Amino acid sequence: MNSWKKAAPWVLPSILTAVAVAWAVDAIGGILADQAAWPFAYSVAVLYDAVWLYALAQETAHRRQGSSARLPKVIGWVFLPLTVAVLGVRGLLAGDVLAAAVGALIPVLAKVTLVMAIDRDRTRISSRAQAAIDRTRAVTRDRIAVTRAVAAARADETKAAAEILKATREADADAVTVTHDAYERYAEVMDQHPLPELGELPSLVSDGELEALLSGGVPDGVPALGTGGSDPSGKSAGTPSAQAAKAANDQAVALLAAQLYATSPPPSKRKFREAMRAEMNAQKLTGSWETIDALYDREKTLSGPAAGGE
Repeated sequence: MNSWKKAAPWVLPSILTAVAVAWAVDAIGGILADQAAWPFAYSVAVLYDAVWLYALAQETAHRRQGSSARLPKVIGWVFLPLTVAVLGVRGLLAGDVLAAAVGALIPVLAKVTLVMAIDRDRTRISSRAQAAIDRTRAVTRDRIAVTRAVAAARADETKAAAEILKATREADADAVTVTHDAYERYAEVMDQHPLPELGELPSLVSDGELEALLSGGVPDGVPALGTGGSDPSGKSAGTPSAQAAKAANDQAVALLAAQLYATSPPPSKRKFREAMRAEMNAQKLTGSWETIDALYDREKTLSGPAAGGE
């Protein structure tokens, strides 16, 4: 019984609206059919009335919940005179003034009865309460928008972190691969080109021998060139043997290594090699890179216990 009481006010507006829509579709479609194909003409008429019905439905929904229905109201009142004019013109073109008047009156009656039904059924609410409702709705929409923005930002942050982690792991994997390849290449080179054996290194020299060599003299035990005399083997002292010359060269190189390493702090291996080669060229001494490296390692080893003992 209660359902019937609620639905009863909407029966007449619904019937009048349905008749008005059907009459408008027929009138608009008939007028446009004279200028275009009938499917196009009647589809335009259907779309026109669909917009009008949508505006009426939105106006009804807004008024029921007490919210503003400004745009649906404007659309409804704009379409009403247009529909009245179309129905009136259609009747006049058919030569029937009564049909034109009745056709034009149907949409007006539908609109009026619909407004009365809406006014009877709508929620009664004060302007102050309506303003509070609008504020609450605005705050709710803002919170929803902020929540969605925060969720989107967190999703972007998670995605970016995942991409960074992926790139880091790929870079680590590439680095391990490159290092492994380099070690394999180094092993292959060492297998194909082993380092020569250096043999016994020259013995240490005294400060007096180092000073004599640096000043252009000859240390004791090594005959000077052109000094005359003879050695136990019967050779002239002015023409030293190749072994004696090599021994003097090796001894001078060892003295030079001790002098260049005795700095604070000791030089790096690269700087030691550069300094040794420069001094050896200046003093016309000979020696291979392997000998220089071995001398560096020996001086480093010898200075280790002393440094550790201080």
